[in-house]
Amino acid sequence: MNWAILRGMSTTGISIMRMVEAMDAGPVLFQVPEDIGSTETATELGTRLSEVGAEALIEALALLEAGMAGEEEQDHARATFAPKVGRDLARIDWERNAEELAWHLRGLDAVPGAWSTLEGESIKLFCPVPEPRFSHGALPGAVLQASPREGLLVACGTGALRVLEVQPAGGRRMTVEAWLRGHPPPSDTGFE
Repeated sequence: MNWAILRGMSTTGISIMRMVEAMDAGPVLFQVPEDIGSTETATELGTRLSEVGAEALIEALALLEAGMAGEEEQDHARATFAPKVGRDLARIDWERNAEELAWHLRGLDAVPGAWSTLEGESIKLFCPVPEPRFSHGALPGAVLQASPREGLLVACGTGALRVLEVQPAGGRRMTVEAWLRGHPPPSDTGFE
């Protein structure tokens, strides 16, 4: 799920397959495609797919019991690798474009949480709104705007990313509005 969002895919789904000795190699018995919402996070998608998966498993078992389940071999040439998601992957590279960074924040939403440093402190960023056409002359990671109502607007390699929620190290997740009350970023600051 994380990688579907990280790669900017618009569709994912559930596959019920017969287990074989090789990893993820068994024939598919039943599939349910699901669209990924344009602002949907990995956390939200995981919750939704767990419900879809439970229903798909019941349907697949009913088809098997009735002798109506067909088996379709997987096309291994179309398989994609989805490495383990960890803290190193979650670090934000502000050189990327705004759309890719929005995928990054959404794909790593709750765990491990996409993060960057601001004035030497680690901070997780959530609820991204990409602004791919936003023109600026700032370095990637520069805070272009810090507004309680508008959130943080951060320069990307191309465009800008508006962030509406943050989680400082050791703190709880909160709106940018709440965070700015106690942590107004100084002028000329930026994420690294």
